[in-house]
Amino acid sequence: MAKFYPSMARGFHGSLGEKAVFQALSCLNDEYVVFYSYRWLGSPQQRRSEGEADFLILHPRKGILSVEVKAGGVAYRDGQWIQINRNTGEEKVIDPLGQAAESQYRVRSLLRGRFGNRYIVPVGRAVWFTSVSMSDRLTLPAEAAREIILDQNALEFPEEAVSRAFAFWRENLAISQELNSAEFKEIVKFLMPSFHLVETLSSQTGEKENSYVQLTERQGAILHFLREQPMAAIHGPAGTGKTLLAVEKLRMLAGEGKKVLYLCFNEFLLSHLRASEYDREHITIHNVRTLAEELLHDNSIPLNKVIPAFQEFFANEYDDELWPYPNIVVDEGQDIDDGVLSHLCDLSQLYDGIFYVFYDRNQYIMRKDSPEWLDKHAECRLVLYRNCRNTSEIAAMAGNLIGINSKFYVNDVHGMKPKVVLYKNSGELQKVAEKFVKEMQQENFRLEDIVILSVHSVPHSKLQSEHLAGVPVSTERAKGKVWFTSVRKFKGLEAKAVLLIDGDVEKLHEPLMQRILYVGCSRANDYLQIALLHEGNSMSDTGKYYTRLLCE
Repeated sequence: MAKFYPSMARGFHGSLGEKAVFQALSCLNDEYVVFYSYRWLGSPQQRRSEGEADFLILHPRKGILSVEVKAGGVAYRDGQWIQINRNTGEEKVIDPLGQAAESQYRVRSLLRGRFGNRYIVPVGRAVWFTSVSMSDRLTLPAEAAREIILDQNALEFPEEAVSRAFAFWRENLAISQELNSAEFKEIVKFLMPSFHLVETLSSQTGEKENSYVQLTERQGAILHFLREQPMAAIHGPAGTGKTLLAVEKLRMLAGEGKKVLYLCFNEFLLSHLRASEYDREHITIHNVRTLAEELLHDNSIPLNKVIPAFQEFFANEYDDELWPYPNIVVDEGQDIDDGVLSHLCDLSQLYDGIFYVFYDRNQYIMRKDSPEWLDKHAECRLVLYRNCRNTSEIAAMAGNLIGINSKFYVNDVHGMKPKVVLYKNSGELQKVAEKFVKEMQQENFRLEDIVILSVHSVPHSKLQSEHLAGVPVSTERAKGKVWFTSVRKFKGLEAKAVLLIDGDVEKLHEPLMQRILYVGCSRANDYLQIALLHEGNSMSDTGKYYTRLLCE
């Protein structure tokens, strides 16, 4: 059976004539693809700004056929096609071949715009009069040929009728090219794209508008798979949608009326999510610090001591019978102590709940050791491959730093190539940062979408300025200001334009520096620039190698 778009899984709601054609085309073999009610927007060169093909029939060796369907009686007088209502006798002037031609030309234009001369596909048109039988001896107007006028008889033998129409256009257009399976699938995917839209974290807190990312088929499958698994550890490189999936899992559980804890490490990510809309009745959002303060009943412990104190308390003194969250979703799992993760997993099992951890073993920049418990003890480990945050150019640069296979990681969304610049001192870095801010403003980025990230903490950065190119700089997110913070604090978030600074050329070979740069690079959605410190007059071979690696 031919593959239909849409699938008509919920029944067919078109006209009687269209229903008859749909049933006839259903008898075609599986080489055919059929679009029903294919809508399009016109080009400036077209008479109509929008239109619709009743059916678009596609075949890898025959081409594409735009079909207009008309039921009822048919006449042709004074250069006009006329449709006749069988019940009332009412006549209506129609232009079936013109309608089919508009869709024919639009599809042809779309294919040329996308593929150029790579695929020369014959795109033809036809009219299907479903209520009449037309004699082969009938004299047709010059715009018509018997091969492209299908009638009631064609409903019984659709394969023969459609093939005659295809053959007419292949000969008429003098096109002999045939498509292989992969090429045909590429054209079908272009004309009928498929995507799943999920809210991103890039939307500003408190704004009504949302921005979206396209998840890959694998990520969409995992979203469905998550419904059935009580425990899972989902690993993925930066930008593969881990936090998106984590938040989606929260919503799924809350939608089922289940109480759930979201736990991360990063302070900015915590603030962002707490400021976002979510089901506060069922969802509680914590990072390790705020969870520690809740369970210890003490928010006065210094920041540098609260987490070690919590880890000790949670491991040895905490009463498990007091645990309030049967379902747990952990984000940034690589940054959370193995003992805490293990205990949380046990608690979810104790209360017959759900336990999910999302992590990237390459992002452990907040601790010295790798996330051993996740790799060894998680019962169900899944992997995300495809990047859905960054342009392919940014993803490739980030992946090069830690040896990620770009074949699986890099997506098909292209943008500006990342830029690498060198500076010798704080004065030169100041000029680099000012130029970056000016350029991003010229590219119409909002100031709050421009972020400067240091591989060090802000106090230890060589950039010390409250203004850049006359624009205020803030160490926290603020409207109308450029955000300047560290990679560590910004981990888990994203920005449209990122300047990554303070990386030393002669330290690019160090694994920790590579991981920090990888995290920093992967924060950028649309544009990335890296400013590297190079104080000497000459560069070591190692420095040259890693600088070239970034520029590839």
